[in-house]
Amino acid sequence: NVVDCERTTITSAARRVLVSNCYDVTHNIFTPSPPLLVGDNRNCQFAPYNTYYDGLREDLLATGLAAVLVSPDNIVLSDPIYGPALQCASNKWKQPVELAKLSDLLQAQSIAPRSTSPIPGSSPGADDKAFSKTGGTDDAVKIPTLVPASEFQVLFVPYVSETTKERRRRQEANADDQTVLTIGSEDNSTSGVPKGGIGSKYCHNLEDILQLSPFRLPKEYETRASNKMERMKSLQRLIHTDLTPEQQLKLEEDLNSGFRDWLVTSGNLRQVLDLVHLERKEGRVR
Repeated sequence: NVVDCERTTITSAARRVLVSNCYDVTHNIFTPSPPLLVGDNRNCQFAPYNTYYDGLREDLLATGLAAVLVSPDNIVLSDPIYGPALQCASNKWKQPVELAKLSDLLQAQSIAPRSTSPIPGSSPGADDKAFSKTGGTDDAVKIPTLVPASEFQVLFVPYVSETTKERRRRQEANADDQTVLTIGSEDNSTSGVPKGGIGSKYCHNLEDILQLSPFRLPKEYETRASNKMERMKSLQRLIHTDLTPEQQLKLEEDLNSGFRDWLVTSGNLRQVLDLVHLERKEGRVR
């Protein structure tokens, strides 16, 4: 349940999502049931589940939100790098229902005349007009705003286990082998380019979402995210090949300064401070 929240972005996977009295909240969710909105909700947006973290697959199996995929011979389908294949129900993130308006619609249907067809030769009455406006269809229920693919953002979880590190090392080794086969006949001018499997943490996290998460992104969201990742990798290659170490350091300083200014002006500094407080609290507990 999401109750009395304001100006918040939430990522969650649950059997049912209920939103009550929330303002300016973005929900990145997986749920096999349509999200329910009750009370006074304003400026609520919905988007598909947008992250992956170590232990997500185990959490989904434990809660019954996913199941291990088996062959007709009852053999568990598995990948040596990614582990057992999982399957889950269809994500109903884009089908939120406002209960108040649904109740009004059902009430309008219950008081409407049994036959909505006017008597031949007569004009439709007030009840007929009212019922035709409500429609008796799903179109009468106003759907809250959906986050467009162009504004979809990936949530990066800043924790990497030893298992993930080993998996990424194997992925990078495979990518290095493919890169050697591709550029083996070229000169050493490409030696400054980052290796094929080495990218930013953002790119690694996005690859995990696209490859490991059983929650497949809708086509348009996956395409946008993949394009953004390719642009990021291209930019990294250009930085390594076209800039000197001194220029790279200056660029990093300018980016960090611009990022700090953006945190302050956008109001997102609060999120960073919350993470710092949580980390300190966990440190004291340990």
